Amino acid sequence: MFFRDIIGQNEIKTRLIRSVKDGRVAHAQLFYGNTGVGCLPMALAYAQYICCENPLDNDSCGECVSCKKYAKLSHPDLHFVFPIITKKSSGNDGSVCDDFLPQFRDKVLEEPYLSLQDWQEALQEEKKPIIYTREGEEIIRKLNLKAFESAYKIMIIWCAEQMHEACANKVLKVLEEPQGQTLFILISDNIENIIATIRSRVQQVFFPPIDDEYLRDELRKRGLYDENAEFYIKNARGSINRLYHEIADNDTRTYYFRLFMDLMRGCWNMNETTFIEQWIPLLDQLTSLGRTSQIAFLQNSQRELRENFIYNLNVSNLVYMNREELDFAQKFARFVNERNIEQLMNEFALAESHIDQNTNSKYVFFDLMLIINDLLKK
Repeated sequence: MFFRDIIGQNEIKTRLIRSVKDGRVAHAQLFYGNTGVGCLPMALAYAQYICCENPLDNDSCGECVSCKKYAKLSHPDLHFVFPIITKKSSGNDGSVCDDFLPQFRDKVLEEPYLSLQDWQEALQEEKKPIIYTREGEEIIRKLNLKAFESAYKIMIIWCAEQMHEACANKVLKVLEEPQGQTLFILISDNIENIIATIRSRVQQVFFPPIDDEYLRDELRKRGLYDENAEFYIKNARGSINRLYHEIADNDTRTYYFRLFMDLMRGCWNMNETTFIEQWIPLLDQLTSLGRTSQIAFLQNSQRELRENFIYNLNVSNLVYMNREELDFAQKFARFVNERNIEQLMNEFALAESHIDQNTNSKYVFFDLMLIINDLLKK
């Protein structure tokens, strides 16, 4: 990874390059910011620049042996720690990151701005991955080895907030007693979940949201700047990861939005006739979705309610809706107001919680529809 490949964050690039030139590389640093703002790509570019045999003024050379190995994330002095799903078996006390390293390298090379959710989907696991206790022993073992080819041993801990407390305490001990030319780069999008003693012992580098102009340039380079581009950019809120998910998920979001419209219209028009003609088919459609899709629909519905409430307040700069959503909001938004918005949001959140707990979805959605019918008429 090269600094030139990173989108925006020019001030941070300049600062990191200067620290290498001045020989003032802090032994433990925490890169933090929202998902998709460039913490992981920057850590990789920084590590490559430190290890480059013939560094240029503002970037790695890309030609030396070290750079070529970094291009494949296979440099022997580059170590990764990241959330995994342990797979215990008889005679085995669980997995470690190295068991998933080839898959992780491939995913990072494919999507350097990936999120924890992207990685979990790549693992094809329902269970949320974490960094287990045993990984702390692996970290100590690797750092006790001598550097193979570079002056620095570099340990990148991605999603550091996912460390088990026992693992975090082992990392803390290493941070308090650094060994030689060792560089720790912790990466997090939620530093409040990192234990305070670690946060106090690292140099913190905050990554702000990426400027919209850089997002526009990125879409233009990829030939993706079209009539919906500004909507995607606004919803991305400075995150490359969110930007591409906005584009990739457009069809799914449109389906959920149209289902939300049907739900609101059906609930408003409820009577003995529409119960048979509209409610039962709508209820069947909602219950036919898988649990994950039902949760996603309820989350999207909460977003639609929030957007319609803001639209109703005439605060246009805070409205994040596309053209189809705006057309619907012109007629629907007046029914989402200060008398019912809090209850509506709470009921959708409660339904989401019940679905997540495997409650019978037909009961959940039928109850929700009855409540919506009452609340929309407040």
